Amino acid sequence: MESPMKAISVAKILGFLLCMTAVLTQAQPQNVDFQVVQEDKLTWMPVPDGLGTEFAVVRGNPGKNGTYVIRVRFPAGVMDTPHFHSQDRHVTVIEGSWFAGIGTGFDPDAAQEIKAGGYMFHPAGAAHWDGARGTEDAVVQIIGEGPVSTEQSNPGENMWVRVHD
Repeated sequence: MESPMKAISVAKILGFLLCMTAVLTQAQPQNVDFQVVQEDKLTWMPVPDGLGTEFAVVRGNPGKNGTYVIRVRFPAGVMDTPHFHSQDRHVTVIEGSWFAGIGTGFDPDAAQEIKAGGYMFHPAGAAHWDGARGTEDAVVQIIGEGPVSTEQSNPGENMWVRVHD
């Protein structure tokens, strides 16, 4: 037979859990707008002067307030030169190998390879450069808060370069 103290403790725990479940259930929004975007439904657009680089907006708008998600497809051998962004950005490699370096000096051979599934954080204002230095295309997904701007670290330098043919 259970002791009266043990029965009271179990009852208190069960009562607490029931109360927490009710509170959490009420705290959840009832009309959540879910969004599913299949890869074949993305609209890829050319990056101006990007040597074949393309981007697709998955959700949001980098030019407006709020969270955005974009994808960028770098053709094999195409990289961008040192630049920085006005807001933090979170980059995940979706396909291929993406190469990235930090600082204002562009050296494709010094770029770190980040394979599919890898992640890189770009702090706001920090100079970096990246792309598909290798022999295969790379696709990255970028998540950030808008509005965001991009500025060249070395004015007058081409934003996009071909590092091999």
